[in-house]
Amino acid sequence: MAHQKPTGEIRYNVGQPLLLKVGLPIALIIIGMAAYTNSFGGPFIFDDEHSIHENPHILRLWPLSRAMSAPAQSGLSGRPILSLSLALNYALGGYKVFGYHVFNLAVHILSALALYGIVRRTLLCERFKKRFGNYAAFLAWIIAAIWLVHPVQTESVTYIIQRAESLMGLFYLLTLYLAITAMQSHRPLLWSVLSVVCCGLGMGTKEVMVTAPVLVLLYDRMFVADSFIAALRRRWFLYLGLAATWVILAGLMRSSSHPKTVGFSTGISSPDYAMNQCIVILHYIRLCIWPSGLCLDYSWPVVRDLVKVLPFVLLVLAMGAVTIWGLIRNRTWSYPAAWFFVILAPTSSFVPIVDLAFEHRVYLSLAGLVTLTVLWGYVLLERWSAKRAGIILAVIVIGVLGMVTLHRNNDYRSGISIWQSVVDAAPANPRGHNNLGFVLKSGGKLDEAISRYRQALRLSPGYADAHNNLGVVLQLLGRVNEAINEFRRAVELDPGHAKAHNDLGIALSTIGKFDEAVSHFREAQRINPDYAEAYNNLGISLGSQGKFDEAIKQFSLALGLNPGYAEAHYNLGRVFQLQGRPDKAAEQYRRTIRIMPTHAGAAKALQMLLKDKSVK
Repeated sequence: MAHQKPTGEIRYNVGQPLLLKVGLPIALIIIGMAAYTNSFGGPFIFDDEHSIHENPHILRLWPLSRAMSAPAQSGLSGRPILSLSLALNYALGGYKVFGYHVFNLAVHILSALALYGIVRRTLLCERFKKRFGNYAAFLAWIIAAIWLVHPVQTESVTYIIQRAESLMGLFYLLTLYLAITAMQSHRPLLWSVLSVVCCGLGMGTKEVMVTAPVLVLLYDRMFVADSFIAALRRRWFLYLGLAATWVILAGLMRSSSHPKTVGFSTGISSPDYAMNQCIVILHYIRLCIWPSGLCLDYSWPVVRDLVKVLPFVLLVLAMGAVTIWGLIRNRTWSYPAAWFFVILAPTSSFVPIVDLAFEHRVYLSLAGLVTLTVLWGYVLLERWSAKRAGIILAVIVIGVLGMVTLHRNNDYRSGISIWQSVVDAAPANPRGHNNLGFVLKSGGKLDEAISRYRQALRLSPGYADAHNNLGVVLQLLGRVNEAINEFRRAVELDPGHAKAHNDLGIALSTIGKFDEAVSHFREAQRINPDYAEAYNNLGISLGSQGKFDEAIKQFSLALGLNPGYAEAHYNLGRVFQLQGRPDKAAEQYRRTIRIMPTHAGAAKALQMLLKDKSVK
């Protein structure tokens, strides 16, 4: 990849056989489906519960303003396109996980096709045509295939809510692909508009999209235009539109209410975060080269000892300096290197994020490393006249990576298996033990769940979620007073913990402390106005006190948030029955049974009512 002066235009070889043009993309689709063939049954895990199961905004597609919004303090806040994708999935299949996995895999495969198109077009341009032209499609296919089946991508594909990364990645790649098309078109307006639209959609999916206009301009400068000024002058409309999408992102961020996990009030200083990210970046590179020890949740510790961090900092700074030198000298290899660092910059620079490392953050950046490796490998093999050996090696690498991805997807087959893999990889991770306890509790293994919660609290005594979850299990075992103590400890540690207030209210109701329970239900509602369960539980407490009209209001509010909330329909029916309004009660019981045919309480109550011939 020797240095050559940009020509200002891109020319493509359009005489390739139709079989090659169609066959290679089809082959990408096939190997993508093969690598993820065992991923479609994985359950909702971790943040899936909050973003999907407990999110009333996805329950209706209309009005779009609601489907594209999110509950307070949700990770979906400020990401309307991501929210809309979940609402579409719910409209098509409810909570059946199959459809969500199909969507995720389709996005990933489409992203691989877009990457294939970008690399192929680039290698066919005038600058590279002589060296790579005859093999452009094959090299692009190898790069896209390795990226597609690489095991580090499983977190962005198999873990449903991390479609945030892959869907943003698709819009990112389409933005660049369409911009490249505009650069070589005699009528660039349409392609420029489409590129800007994709960039805007990406901004509405995840904030990492902020770097897309920068990498489009850098591509233009490296491969097409003679200078940045020439690129801006020739394609001012494209860059004005791309820059305008930053306004969209700024507006979304200003109006969002993300959990307090990002920013300068997280308890991690910017210098500490930046230094530790040097360790994390090198870990990402290691995973890209040798993807062993994958972990859904690292709970990466902050190292504040400068002596321990300094070697990592110096190495990453050296890599960054070489990349910048390459960009200044217009060395083409520096673009994929810059791609890796620029896309990581929003999450791996100086703005602190509570979680220092997640594998999904390297989803797009991986493309830069794969491109560098494959093209440099091709250059070396060309010098050694060993291209055939290179093809064999590439096939082996793709096959091995695909097999490892299949194996990794097995970890996602159940909540227990994925969280067991987390605590195996990171035994000092309190969140791993807490979440393993949660899925054990859901499976009825209450004693094992308690053991995990207590282990989480030994590792992190101030862990509010673990206190609250332990309280839930203790209440299930009839140890109500112990449960109340755990719930109280949870709300002391985190006064904004809506679920802990709700669970404390439930426990207090069971021992007749309705007034105190009501205050905690109302606090849960104040913290999270979309918390349908808190309205339902408040209605139960009010009904138990004979405040039927107020109870009806709360049940109605719960149903306004979630019309398919069977328990709220049933409880509303009970209040109507107590008020002597049998027709309305029967209507609610029927709705309960339509939603949940196995609801024994509603079926029995309706049967009793229907004995009265006057009830319709």
